[in-house]
Amino acid sequence: MSAPTSGGGSLADRISKPDTMNAQAESFQPTSGTSWADEVASPATENPSAVTKVDEKKPKESKPEAPASESVSQVDGATAPFGGSELQEPEFEVEVKLADMQADPNNPLYSATSFEQLGLEENILKGVMAMNFRKPSKVQEKTLPLLLMDPPQNLIGQSQSGTGKTAAFVLNILHRLDLSTEQKQKTPQALVLAPSRELARQIVGVVKVMGSYMPGLIVDAAVPQDAASRGRKIEASVVVGTPGTVMDMIRRRAMDVRGLKVLVLDEADNMLDQQGLGDQCTRVKAMLPKNIQLVLFSATFPDNVVKYAQNFAPNVNQMTLQHKDLTVEGIKQIYLDCDSDQAKYDCLVRFYGL
Repeated sequence: MSAPTSGGGSLADRISKPDTMNAQAESFQPTSGTSWADEVASPATENPSAVTKVDEKKPKESKPEAPASESVSQVDGATAPFGGSELQEPEFEVEVKLADMQADPNNPLYSATSFEQLGLEENILKGVMAMNFRKPSKVQEKTLPLLLMDPPQNLIGQSQSGTGKTAAFVLNILHRLDLSTEQKQKTPQALVLAPSRELARQIVGVVKVMGSYMPGLIVDAAVPQDAASRGRKIEASVVVGTPGTVMDMIRRRAMDVRGLKVLVLDEADNMLDQQGLGDQCTRVKAMLPKNIQLVLFSATFPDNVVKYAQNFAPNVNQMTLQHKDLTVEGIKQIYLDCDSDQAKYDCLVRFYGL
């Protein structure tokens, strides 16, 4: 069956954005330098199930420092191939509520305008530059000082994709690692729980890039595997996985949790939307040391997420966004005017480059 034609031009010519639907449609002309897939690709993880370790014998050259921007806002939003960090900086206000009710959340102690202010090691700062970050985003500016406090404090944060929250909790993880001996390099010290294996592997990619200048760093993904690799043992300082697989590995003693310092629960709202994942996260937490730092992030905070977060990590510092600003401008929405099922199919094939 051939795709029907329309008097309004080609299918690509009919692509419209919601806010310009009455304007003349712009023609779709793919660029020769970067494909659509390159634009949305997550950090490369060619073999996600494999353990990655930084080669101590081949120190990496320092990445040249990004040029300072004259603008007060984050010069960002471009994808990595074009020199950006893929971070979108929307206009919103970040509100902080401290567990210590007598403390002032507006105190400069709880805010950072540069990564150098945070007291991070030089190797971690090099990793930040490798991610093409110029300065902390608004979310990072408020959450990083709270996450990096000593002694560690728990945090519940509200943040969406594209605001830098993954980099925030990854920086905290890298800051707290002890990689002084080979044994410690192979002992889990930080655990991140994600609702899907795809998200887990994306987070693994961020840890690898941001920790690429840290000798001895080993990162592993605890996600559903084939039967042949199910019996393997986790020997990594940072573990990112799905709740069910992590719980199974702990029960089989394939993962030693006695040295864990940080537990991160990412996309808590998505966890609770999927039957059983929230309960599995609670069970995993019960298997871990009692003095572990707890970090929970969620894009939204409906009543069920609020109740779950309060039980998961009571008496914590909280970071929220104003309700009217929950939509991130960096996430674009378009619709395609297709006049038949075949036209929809043809468009998807072209859109994904199949």
